[in-house]
Amino acid sequence: MGGLKGDPRETRKLRSIMAGRLTAFIDSTFVDGARQTEAFQESGQPISSLKLSAPAYKDVKTIGGIVCVYLPQKYTSYFSELGSRYQLCNLTLKQVIELADGMCSEIALSLQLDQEIRPLNFLRLEEAEQNESEEQYSSGPNDQPTGD
Repeated sequence: MGGLKGDPRETRKLRSIMAGRLTAFIDSTFVDGARQTEAFQESGQPISSLKLSAPAYKDVKTIGGIVCVYLPQKYTSYFSELGSRYQLCNLTLKQVIELADGMCSEIALSLQLDQEIRPLNFLRLEEAEQNESEEQYSSGPNDQPTGD
């Protein structure tokens, strides 16, 4: 990807499109890992026998339609495992986001993308809501006038 020649604007556009598609791929892979784990938990089988399925090619919905996106198996397995570990409560919300961001930085660097890949926005929103409610809780009762 680093060797693209041609109009710099078109190259930036292609890299931006790639970042968006990879974000969708990563989100979907994370959710699939969590869902596979949830179904396995419900089956009553021991977690030690769980085998995640994480294909390196995946169809992703875009504005222009469905496209097939590829991410090397090493990364695909990583994000599927991340979803599974989150589902099992082995990782906190903050840990998942940090680990995902770290791996996405590696991917973006290797592809020489102009922008970062920022997956798991649904978890980022949840984290922001948690932080907001914690702030309200920690400052709520103690800051109220006593009426004395």
